[in-house]
Amino acid sequence: MSWVKSGYDVIIIGSGPGGSTLAQGLARRDCNVLVVEQGDFLRPETVPGSQQTTFIRDVQRRGIRSTVGGESKFYGAALYRLRESDFCVRSTDHGESPAWPLTYADLEPFYDEGERLYSVHGSPEGDPSEPPRSRPFPHGPIEHEPLISEVVERLKACGVPVGYIPKGIDVGPNGRCVMCSTCDGYYCHRDAKMDAEVAALRPALKTGRVELSTGTDCLKVLTTPDGRRATGVLLRRGSEEAVVHADVVVVSAGIRESPVLLWRSRSDAHPNGIGNAGGALGRYLAGHTCGFIFPFMGLRPIPALHQKTFAINAFYEAPADWPHRLGVIQATGQIPIWKQVHPLLSPFVGFVARRSLVCVLMTEVVGTAESGFTFSGEGISQVRNPEPCRETYRKLRQTAVSLFHKAGFRWVHASEHFDAPWHTVGTARIGTNPATSVLDAECRVHGLDNLYVVDASSLPTAGAVNTTLTIVAMALRAAQTIASGKRAPRAGVA
Repeated sequence: MSWVKSGYDVIIIGSGPGGSTLAQGLARRDCNVLVVEQGDFLRPETVPGSQQTTFIRDVQRRGIRSTVGGESKFYGAALYRLRESDFCVRSTDHGESPAWPLTYADLEPFYDEGERLYSVHGSPEGDPSEPPRSRPFPHGPIEHEPLISEVVERLKACGVPVGYIPKGIDVGPNGRCVMCSTCDGYYCHRDAKMDAEVAALRPALKTGRVELSTGTDCLKVLTTPDGRRATGVLLRRGSEEAVVHADVVVVSAGIRESPVLLWRSRSDAHPNGIGNAGGALGRYLAGHTCGFIFPFMGLRPIPALHQKTFAINAFYEAPADWPHRLGVIQATGQIPIWKQVHPLLSPFVGFVARRSLVCVLMTEVVGTAESGFTFSGEGISQVRNPEPCRETYRKLRQTAVSLFHKAGFRWVHASEHFDAPWHTVGTARIGTNPATSVLDAECRVHGLDNLYVVDASSLPTAGAVNTTLTIVAMALRAAQTIASGKRAPRAGVA
């Protein structure tokens, strides 16, 4: 076929933070890579002389479900490291959050590499949960707008440390970012947000070692008859199908599509799907239990500003009066959340949100063998969300409301949690036991020598901070492993 060739060292399925970052890391290590993307470049129409705004829900309503760069094209650019305790066993409302098969120290060099690749601006100041780092942030923090700075000072006066959100944006001398209000949840028309395409895939393509095939579906991962090695993939573009071979295959298609592709690739050697010998594929869906808090600022609407710059991580670990750690209070961007509620509620939500400094409350929710996807035919027939951490969320909400009241906000409303988790992870998670995990600590599928999964689905837990930088760090670690040909000892398949 004219749109593909042979001779690739690595084929990567998906161009989100996992796939694009991996491609960049492999290109720097002299690997020839094909990146396969189901969607295309997102290039909304622009109107000369106007402020361009493209909200994620508007794109989804047009039926666009996949784009180059994945969901990072709309993320708020918050790039946190998981905390040291996130890699250890912890208790939650609904059982244990499992330990990772690697430590924070194992991942720290790749966090550092990822922060430089994504041009992260940050500071450990005001964040007691910040883990140790080998080097400072590549850039200083994004300073608060005057209105936000006033709020931060009021919160600090209550005796609570307030930190900066580490952000990947192109701001500073000659930077493209103008610190607009339409960042979180929006496509950046200036390419000033360091998403997976801008930060990783474009530099990878410029090396000449990476090719990108858009509008291309991966139908199946192909394996040897004994099922021990991946030989390549079956692709479809339009009405044409082609088999493409490579030394290594990496699935980076996302929390849903990665396990679906492994399920769809079942064979005589893998009758229940690749990596599913122990029944863990598609299971252990985890993430964050989240809700909003609305500290009301006054009757006048808040002007357009870049408000997603501060967070309160002082309650990350368990307080003295609660058995579990709580989580974070984090400023959101100026997201039109009234577009996402019932039409009868929209006017009220819009009135409150436009006059409030909206923050998100975020605590960890763990996966179980029951949470996740039920496969049927060639896809997912049922989704079971993990049980929300209701009691811990309620405690975090009470703590946040009390804090904002103490800071002088007379009216503070905090929502109930959402039943569906945010920042979902875990449906092809890493672990040491093939009965409860799909991958080993190197992100390699149990029982196969050269098939990897590198995206949100590989993370066993989400901690209580944004997960994108951890996906980036895992991708950079996998790039080193794949390029060097290292093979860690594997657990046998049960």
